[in-house]
Amino acid sequence: MDSEFIARLQKIKLTADEGEVITVRAENREKTLEDCSLSLVGRFHTTKNINFRAAKNLLRTVWKMGKDMTITEVGDGLFQFKFVMESQLKWVLNNGPWSFENHILLLRRWEKGMTAFSVSFETLPIWVQVWGLPFDLINEEAGRDIGRGVGRVIEVDCKAMAADQAKFLRIRVDMPLDKPIRRGAPVLSPEGDTVWVAFQYERLLGLCFRCGLLGHEARVCSTSIGREGEELPYGDWLRAGFRRQRKQSRKEAPSPPR
Repeated sequence: MDSEFIARLQKIKLTADEGEVITVRAENREKTLEDCSLSLVGRFHTTKNINFRAAKNLLRTVWKMGKDMTITEVGDGLFQFKFVMESQLKWVLNNGPWSFENHILLLRRWEKGMTAFSVSFETLPIWVQVWGLPFDLINEEAGRDIGRGVGRVIEVDCKAMAADQAKFLRIRVDMPLDKPIRRGAPVLSPEGDTVWVAFQYERLLGLCFRCGLLGHEARVCSTSIGREGEELPYGDWLRAGFRRQRKQSRKEAPSPPR
C-alpha cells in the first residue's frame, strides 16, 4: 500500500504550491544519523501473511538483547532493528539467516536516504557446504574460487578444515535471490582434472522445489517444469544434513554480545 501510494503520487502533476521545496533543519542531525547507523532493515521473504507481533516476540527471545534493541515497522512488512552496539548488529548478521515459521528474514544495513519505497533485498548470506571435492582442493583458495560460482564470497570456514573431520568445504556467500539456487557444479583443478561437486545449504528455508527460488512453495509456483508425477528438480536434499543439525543443536546456542 505504501509503495503504491508513493508511485501514484510521483505520476501526478503537482501544483506550484505542492512543488515548493520543504527544507529540513540540521538540528540533532548527527544524533539521528548515529542512531540509524546502528540499525538493520528487514523483511520476511514470503508470499504468505505473517503474524508480525509473534515474529517480533520470537526474534526478541532468540536474540536475547532486551532493551538494547528496538523493532519498528517502517513500511508494509518492513522493519527496522535498532541496536546499541555495533557488535550486536554484526552478531545478528553473522549468525543468520534467521526465520519465523519457515520464512527467512532478509536483512541489510541501513543506508542514508533509504526509504520504505526504495529499499530492496537482492541477496541472502548463507553457508554452503561443498561435497565431493578431492582432498587437495579442500583449502581456502579453492573455497573462494568455488564460492564465486554461487555468489559473492564472504568467508571460507578455515576452522572446519583444521578440525579432525573435514568431509566438506564450508563457504559463506551472498547468494542472489533472483536466480535458482545452484545444486552442484563441475570443478576444474589446476592440473586440468574435472570433478563434479554437490552443494548443500545450511538453514535453508522457503525453497520452491519446482523452480529453485526462495520465498514461495511449489504448489503456488508459476513455473511449469516437469510432468505431473515426476520428481521435482529441487528438494530437501539441498538442505544441510538433519543429523548434523541435531548434533549441533546439543551445543549451547550462540549468545549475542553485551
